[in-house]
Amino acid sequence: MDISRKLRPASLLLVGAAVTAQAQAQDTESETPIDEVIVRSSPLRTSISEIVLGTTVVSRSELQRDLDSTIGQTLSRQPGVSSTFFGPGASRPVIRGLGGDRIRIMTNDISAFDVSTASQDHLVATEVAFADQVEIIRGASTLRYGQNAIGGVVNVFDSRIPRSQPENGFDAEISAAHSTVDDGNIIGGAADISLSDNWVLHVDANDREASVYEIPGFANEESEEEGIKGWVENSQSEATSGTAGLSWLGEDGYIGFAVGFQDGKYGLPGGKKEEEEEEETGGGVIEEEEEEEGPISIDFEQVRVDLDAEYNFNDGLIRTAKFRFGLADYEHTEFAGDEAETLFTNDEWELRAEAFLNEFAYGSGEITGTYGINIADREFEAAGEEAFIPLNEQFKWGVFGLGRYSFDSYILEASARIDRQENDTSNLRFAGESFSDSQTTFSAALSGIYEIKDGTRIGINVARSERAPTAEELLSNGFHPATSTVEIGDVNLDTEVALSTEISYKTTIDAFSFGANVYYIDYADFIFLSPTGDFFEEGDPFPAPEGLPVFAYQQADAELFGFELEADYLAMDNETWQLTFDGQLDVARGKSTESTTFGGVDNVRDEFTPLGGSATTVAAGDLPFFPPMRFLGGVDIGYKPWRSTVRVEVQHVAEQDRVGQNPEGSEVEIPGTVPTDSYTFWNLYLNVQPFESFENLTMSLRVRNLTDDFARSATSFLSQSAPLPGRDIRFGVNMRF
Repeated sequence: MDISRKLRPASLLLVGAAVTAQAQAQDTESETPIDEVIVRSSPLRTSISEIVLGTTVVSRSELQRDLDSTIGQTLSRQPGVSSTFFGPGASRPVIRGLGGDRIRIMTNDISAFDVSTASQDHLVATEVAFADQVEIIRGASTLRYGQNAIGGVVNVFDSRIPRSQPENGFDAEISAAHSTVDDGNIIGGAADISLSDNWVLHVDANDREASVYEIPGFANEESEEEGIKGWVENSQSEATSGTAGLSWLGEDGYIGFAVGFQDGKYGLPGGKKEEEEEEETGGGVIEEEEEEEGPISIDFEQVRVDLDAEYNFNDGLIRTAKFRFGLADYEHTEFAGDEAETLFTNDEWELRAEAFLNEFAYGSGEITGTYGINIADREFEAAGEEAFIPLNEQFKWGVFGLGRYSFDSYILEASARIDRQENDTSNLRFAGESFSDSQTTFSAALSGIYEIKDGTRIGINVARSERAPTAEELLSNGFHPATSTVEIGDVNLDTEVALSTEISYKTTIDAFSFGANVYYIDYADFIFLSPTGDFFEEGDPFPAPEGLPVFAYQQADAELFGFELEADYLAMDNETWQLTFDGQLDVARGKSTESTTFGGVDNVRDEFTPLGGSATTVAAGDLPFFPPMRFLGGVDIGYKPWRSTVRVEVQHVAEQDRVGQNPEGSEVEIPGTVPTDSYTFWNLYLNVQPFESFENLTMSLRVRNLTDDFARSATSFLSQSAPLPGRDIRFGVNMRF
């Protein structure tokens, strides 16, 4: 942890100095027509107005409004997106009920380089405080990013590597905020500085800290018994990040690199480790006593290097060639009290190269496309007495291509991808044997868009996608103290296959716009972590507290389906007032369609798992941790003479009684199997530029959960021990130069 600890004072100096230009400033974005927003994750750099199928672009101003301590919570108000919410320190996006390795989180088209897919308590090493925009991709469009994006993509685009000259040679921004629910403070700054006609420097830094957060009641039954009311224990967090980048800009392209770091620590609500100690009493009798070792916390750091280059050929077959490369050294240590228990390390790199074709006339239309390759290598290890994943190495590569044909009012696209993944370990825990596995997957998609009339389009996507099991799903075998479970993988897991269909509709009629996405996914051999019904017993082959539930990765056919609706209406826009209404509704359902059995003679790992030679059957039914129906609606009132905007918003989340099955005979409420109640949050937002002569200063007020409603998240592993925060009043200030 030494590198980033030493860099921390330097990052705070950068904050005080104020550092990046954001091309999409708040007031400018509000006036930018939607068809000028370019979707950078689109292989052909399509504008948002031309995309019908499952894509959301979260602008800079929206990110500032919704900014939270994690990317999961920041994006959780977007259509079809919820959050794992493992407290304020670790919350990963969930898209249409899918999470983990099926959701790929990236920074500028390259991996986040963390271990967040291994468990819900691990943070995502991505900072969005000064992101230009975040793009959320759902459905068949994710094929470009590989098999690990089968459920969706979250792509964070920032300016760590400058791609253009700042206006007037220097652009900078400083922001600061204070939140009442956790006595939290955040301060950050960024700047782009023109060093010459060709060289541009970027620097940014961000620092946040928060205490335990408040709730309107007791967190759980244990808290009620102990009289701990009004806050969630061990939910404090702190983090510092910083980046420096340098680019050379030419007439036909650019090349640049950046170095960044993140460093911090956060507590895991509800995570406590109990350890048995032997004590000799009178007469030589030895008694065993359980002693609580202390709350679980995670201390993390990452150092990351990025290289980015792009060249425009303009004429000829290839219009643009792009090259991306990133590598990172990530580690975090899980503490029980003050004692370090387990060290997770992840050394990873990824390379991505793409070529974009010019448009050529073909028949009555035009044809274009893109093709590329990406290669990645990862060495991941959990070391320590309680490590539940052995050291493993993963190497993977993929090639992909997409072709588009546009004619009349139609757009037709076809895409395909081949991936190869290799997993190796020389220490399969408790077995004393090595393991090696290689799998090749193939995915393909077809889509069509028809423009019914100006501003109205309908589209359909069909795709067949394959995903090979991950090292966590194959090799897990041990006690995971952060989740208080025993997790068991299975080396016999097969590739899962998804057949998906999505129909989308978008229309804009004068001041009214409406969009809808309806989808259905049929999974063969869907992999999921499920309670087996077994509980850990003394004498099993690794140390763990007795009585913990045993979770196992299993496979069964499954189906997922749902929809997302969005609408907004500009009711008034004159010299004085602007009035806008908006609303969104999303529903996601997931269920296994066949029973599955874990254990028995078919599992080569039975001899060293807690289940021994037994077999446990999980019946078909609802999948755990799926979001319930959600509605969000609001009204924005802008008063132009005061350069101010007020937004009043209602956010309703329905009850979730479609939960995983609690194993028969179990007297313990196991995460993912307990229904959650509905809740309604009323939210208020105010932005104002109080000084006419200093219009670059913006002051903001955000009030969430105004009525202090008690709420639990159905998608959280900690739904029964860590409720969502209560009323939060946040004051913020932003200055641009």
